[in-house]
Formats: sequence, structure tokens, C-alpha cells
Amino acid sequence: MSAKLFYTEGGQQREFACVPLMTIGRTPPNDIVLPNPRVSRNHAMIRMLGPETYYLIDVGSTNGTFLNGKRVVTPELLKNGDAITIEDSALKFQAEDVAPDASETDADSNATHTMTSFGVKVEVITLLVCDIRGYTRISEKMAAGELSALMGTWFKRATQAIESCRGTVDKFIGDAIMVRWSSEQGAGVEETVRDALRAAWSLHEVCLRINASVKLDEPFRIGVGINTGQAVLGSIGGRGYREYTAIGDAVNMAFRFETASKELGRDVVIGPEACRHLPEEWWAGAMRSVTVKGKDEPAEVWAIDFGDIAAFI
Repeated sequence: MSAKLFYTEGGQQREFACVPLMTIGRTPPNDIVLPNPRVSRNHAMIRMLGPETYYLIDVGSTNGTFLNGKRVVTPELLKNGDAITIEDSALKFQAEDVAPDASETDADSNATHTMTSFGVKVEVITLLVCDIRGYTRISEKMAAGELSALMGTWFKRATQAIESCRGTVDKFIGDAIMVRWSSEQGAGVEETVRDALRAAWSLHEVCLRINASVKLDEPFRIGVGINTGQAVLGSIGGRGYREYTAIGDAVNMAFRFETASKELGRDVVIGPEACRHLPEEWWAGAMRSVTVKGKDEPAEVWAIDFGDIAAFI
């Protein structure tokens, strides 16, 4: 699926093919220049995550970026026909979908939410899910512009930290980030788990830098879940919308472990399969049982704080 942006300027429509990273701002060298004094120098970006997935991210603009009339605070997944508004400029996102195959045909011609998958493969991956602690309280106490600036800073620095640890941002879900490491990209499973631990520490460092520069009523903190297991990777979606992502029980458990970190009062919860690929002396005798949604039996996990990670890596 290829994607384009259409922008009308001076009565003429301009067309931009979406590239892996497209920036929007008031001045060059932005890919799309909107010469309005109320547009920030670096205003927004469109980030491709996988071959099928584009997110709109406000990078801390003063006057906001709007998607279908709603101000963008956290990264928003773009769908075919979405309208982006920045001050008096209107842009339209168009995803050119491939023709449906037989698997997409539905007996009900009115069906509009048929889910299909393309190029699917199964592999062992390591996943990290991080979520901002107390995000609702933070968002309720900040003005929209301040919150947008804070979240723009967080997502930009968090993405840089993840990529520096060889991780791939799979998706943004509100204020949460899902990251994956593939053992088929040159690193063994053990190395992907170590990279996930390094990424958790790096994300914590981002939080520390934010706290040093922004005055908040409570510290900017995150919780992290890490899991290793077999997952399905592929382009999942329907007409006009596809998302390249990982799905499966291993993915679900990574989210469950992040939730468990709150219940256990620790920063990071690591699943048993991920622990198996780390030195046993790190976690031996420190495993804890936790009940997770959707499972009849408790899971044995390693629950630690960021300071513990620093000692290991």
C-alpha cells in the first residue's frame, strides 16, 4: 500500500508521496512547508512504521495539529481519507490499497470491516510495552498546548532511544508504545532480550531528562512489560486501512506484564520465556507469581526496578 498527501496551495493541488519520515513546518528543510507565522518551525511529522502503517505526530507545535477536527496529542494512526488541518492549511491522506483477493470477499456486500492479512509470517520475537504512569492525571492538569509539547518531546525522544537499542516501534496506542525485536534480523533471542532491557533503561533516562526540564505536579514515569515468544507478523486490515504489526498470545502477554508492573509496584515485569534467555543468576530466586487476564494459571515473572537494570547492563 502506497500513501500520498494532497495539499491545496494558491488554488492548486500539490501531491506528496509519503516517505518513511515526512516533516511539516513553517520553513525549509521541512518536506512540506506551510508559510504561515502561526505554524511552528518544526510542527508535525508523518512517520511510517512498517510498510503499511503511517502515524501523524505533533512534535510540540504551539498552535496544534488537528486530525479530522480533533487535536493530536498522542500519535494517531492514519487511515484513507483522513483530513489533517494545520492553521489554515488542509491536507488529505490517501492510502492506495491493493485490489482485494478472494479472501476478502464477503457474502454480505455491505460488509465494510472485513479483516485480511498479507505476507504473514511466524517468528520468535521479543516485545516491550511501555505506558506512562498517571497519564490521565497529567492530561487533566495541563493545557492542550502544554500537553502536546510534552507528549511530542516524549514520543520523539522515546523513539530515538528505542532505535538506538535496535528496536522497531510496532505501534503507538494512546500514550503506550509497543516495540519489537526480531531474532531473524541477525541477533539471537538472547540478544533481543538484552536489547529490550537496554531500551527500558534508555526510556527511563528520557523520563529523567523530561523531569529535569519540565515542571510537573508529579514525576513523569513509565511502566514496562517485556515478553518473548512466537508471534504472527504481517499486514493486518481491510479496505483503505492496513497495519503492519505483530499479533498473538506473546504480544498480549507483554501488555499484561506492563499492567502487572503497577500491581506489583515495580517498574519492569519480564516474562518467564524472556528470563530463560538471560543469565540464571540474575533472576534465580527472584521470580514472582502474578495472575494475568485471560490465563487460568499464574505466570512466573521477574519484577524489577530501573535501578536493577542499570546494575545488570
